[in-house]
Amino acid sequence: MRKTLPLLLLLLLLAACSGTASAQNDSDVTGFLEADTLDLAPETGGRITTLLVDEGDTVAAGQLLARLDGELLRLQIAQADADVAAARARLAQLNAGVSSQEIALAQARLAQAQIVHQAAKEALQDAILLRDTPQELDVRIAQAQGALREARAQADAAQHQAQAADWEAEMWQNIVHDLSQKQRVTLPNGQVIEVDAPAEQKHEAQVQWQLASNKAWQAWQQVAQAQAASKQAQVALNDLKSQRQNRQQAEVQVVAATNASDAAEASVRQAQAALDALQAGPDKAQIQAAEAAVAQAQAAREALAVRASQQEIYAPCDGIISARYFSAGEIIAPGQKLLTLMQPQQLHMTIYLPASRIGSIAPGQTFPLSVESAPQQHYQAQVIAIADTPEFTMRQSQNIAERAAVVYAVTLRVPTPDTHLRPGLPAVITLHTPESP
Repeated sequence: MRKTLPLLLLLLLLAACSGTASAQNDSDVTGFLEADTLDLAPETGGRITTLLVDEGDTVAAGQLLARLDGELLRLQIAQADADVAAARARLAQLNAGVSSQEIALAQARLAQAQIVHQAAKEALQDAILLRDTPQELDVRIAQAQGALREARAQADAAQHQAQAADWEAEMWQNIVHDLSQKQRVTLPNGQVIEVDAPAEQKHEAQVQWQLASNKAWQAWQQVAQAQAASKQAQVALNDLKSQRQNRQQAEVQVVAATNASDAAEASVRQAQAALDALQAGPDKAQIQAAEAAVAQAQAAREALAVRASQQEIYAPCDGIISARYFSAGEIIAPGQKLLTLMQPQQLHMTIYLPASRIGSIAPGQTFPLSVESAPQQHYQAQVIAIADTPEFTMRQSQNIAERAAVVYAVTLRVPTPDTHLRPGLPAVITLHTPESP
């Protein structure tokens, strides 16, 4: 990354590069050692649940640094696992063929659809008959009236039986109560039970009470059924009378019966087609489609797994955390910087040369490098980049002298740093003895 030369350093450099002949022969150029840095950012956004490092911490390659909230992804992965299992089960079912139980069930459904269709056809024939022959309608009305009277009589009889059952249950309840109070009791058959009656007789009374209560409940169930049948008979009679009084109503009944018959016939065709498909077994296209469904489900599962892996951030190499931009609990967007990792074992420096000297160096050349903190140590720095555009000490150059202030940034790498070379140290590059790598 190009850096702007500080004004003071630039003025010193210009003074060294201009003026007397002895100053122009000076080939020592200064700069500062810098470490390579990596910005670490999550590929997916979310809430930071875990942040394991802080500024200044030393980390190793592969070390877990931070983790984002992945609860939603875990639920989605569980659903994807279920989808994969279902797709595989469907494929296995097709490869295994159709079982005899499935064919028997399809045959039963076809038989049921045929019965419904037959009933619908008969209902349609009856509706047409009633529409076309009014006298038949009169006969049906008379039959419906008789059916209604019979249904009402059955309902009345059932209600009387239910009331009698209630009385019987109440009687046995009173007998049980009297026995519990040690009173003399006369049973319905004339038998008298004394206060000191055997336990068997008292138990028998309890049993009779339970039986009578159950009988009463069943009787009232029959009352409800009889009353429902009576209401149904009344509705049927009213419908027939309506058709007799309104001929258009008879046509409506025919249309409704026709629609019901058509729908029942369609159900028969569907049931027959389903049975035929089962008996024929799965074809190649069905198996291929099932295989494609399995592959699609697995691909979706793998995509979610990749996203889940992106919820964790690991150190790509050894280094030192030089900056932390978020804290645990905060929300971070995809691609937003979370940490900056400095690599102190990979150093570089930038120097600035005037245009008159930039042609004497090229990428790949190496030059001696020294630091004041270790004057006896000798190092080599390699040119890795030369800026394409110049920089100026002033915003505009008005004359030839000012054009001499044009400088270019040159970046060099220190291949093998040791304990004497650290980021931030000033260093000197000697340009008069270039060496090829």
